Amino acid sequence: MISAGTFARQNSIWDSCAPALGEVVRWANKNSQPLGKSVRSYSETGRHSLLAEVAFLLAKNNTDGGRLTRFKIEEDARKFVTRLPRSELSKTPLTKEEWAEVDKLSGRIEQYLNGKIGVQFSPTIPGCGVVDITFADIQCASELIEVKAVTRPFRSMDYRQIVTYIAMLHAAGHQINTATLLNPRRSRYVSINIEDLAATASGKSKVEVMHDITTWMIGLQVSA
Repeated sequence: MISAGTFARQNSIWDSCAPALGEVVRWANKNSQPLGKSVRSYSETGRHSLLAEVAFLLAKNNTDGGRLTRFKIEEDARKFVTRLPRSELSKTPLTKEEWAEVDKLSGRIEQYLNGKIGVQFSPTIPGCGVVDITFADIQCASELIEVKAVTRPFRSMDYRQIVTYIAMLHAAGHQINTATLLNPRRSRYVSINIEDLAATASGKSKVEVMHDITTWMIGLQVSA
């Protein structure tokens, strides 16, 4: 079995299934919508992953009714981040200034989700073929949201990741109609209808593209 991230990094698959995905990325960066001012960071770059994870879990906690303490949220975030590469700077507690930054980041996530129905954080994505079960960031009915708290613009890998999830859900009988990339640090988001994404990236329909991607997932399992 491989992870969804490993699948998304296979260039040959995407050259075959979505050869013009770069056009979607260019459109996305040109048409992203603002959520306010970007969130400036005064922390070292090596701390950004921790701050992003704390902000995500804080937004989840606030959306779910605020049952967890900030200490617990930070503890859970640190346990996750310290398992990742280059996480040495994530071991010390957040400062008061960093918590202020986290509040702004989580606020941008909550701002986007305000009024959405059926908000679910970390929804389960069933495994498909060689690609193992995983978790997306947020799902709201038929919209899947990928959160990227980074200083860079949106890029192809972001779409490869979210489309991988959508294809896995499609294989399990769950239909996603809208893909959203949300960047709380840059305070930008962009949403695209999956039919439009498929047509732009491949010239095919949503069903055809989902079939092409899941066929790769199953084919890799057979060849393994």
